[in-house]
Amino acid sequence: MTTPPFAPPTPAEIDVVSAQLGRPARGVLGIAARCVCGNPTVVATSPRLPDGTPFPTFYYLTHPAATAAMSTLEATQVMPEFAALLADDEAVAASYHAAHAAYLADRAQFGDVPEVDGISAGGMRPG
Repeated sequence: MTTPPFAPPTPAEIDVVSAQLGRPARGVLGIAARCVCGNPTVVATSPRLPDGTPFPTFYYLTHPAATAAMSTLEATQVMPEFAALLADDEAVAASYHAAHAAYLADRAQFGDVPEVDGISAGGMRPG
């Protein structure tokens, strides 16, 4: 097991993440990325939540502005465009598969959860 690139979250960081989400933060292992102001932007979340629920989204976007920007992209139906790019561009596909593998490896450091085996960010799957 390698050492994660983040420290366990402080109670103050959990409070910020909970405020960002509008609900109590669950299973936060650490702050994986921060905005320029220092607030959390992405948290690393346990692959199994405290109540036992499998959670495949190891890197979870929490910052409201970043979340809104991603929601806007998704609402513009950009995903079919990205799927076509993956099918047509070997370099993009190779980068996608490398990111998928790295994501799974990062999450695997924190436990094996058969229910989400092979699933990573946004439902990424090799293929």
